[in-house]
Amino acid sequence: MRAGRLAAVVLVPLVAAPLVRAADLERGARLYARYCAGCHGPDGQGGAHTFMPHVENLTRKGYIELLPDDYLATVIREGGVAVGKSSYMPAWGGTIAEEDIANIVAHIRRLGAR
Repeated sequence: MRAGRLAAVVLVPLVAAPLVRAADLERGARLYARYCAGCHGPDGQGGAHTFMPHVENLTRKGYIELLPDDYLATVIREGGVAVGKSSYMPAWGGTIAEEDIANIVAHIRRLGAR
């Protein structure tokens, strides 16, 4: 009887643990190319220099790695206005699923690491 109780105690945390999914970097890259690269450039360095206002270089050291993932996800989901940035940065939350926003953030992180 005692062994049965122990097994139940051990199994509960395993069953109750949330599933954590790894980011799909390939999908994040495709979505970034579709929704972000037009302004931020294919390499994240802000390629569209004629665009006003100038967009941030997503690979700049001392900037992007200091921003939490939640901040980047908020900008993607709710647009620049949500964080006091330009209203030209659109809100993609109605278009891009939360999981895909996380994939884009992971891709942006990879851009900065190159």
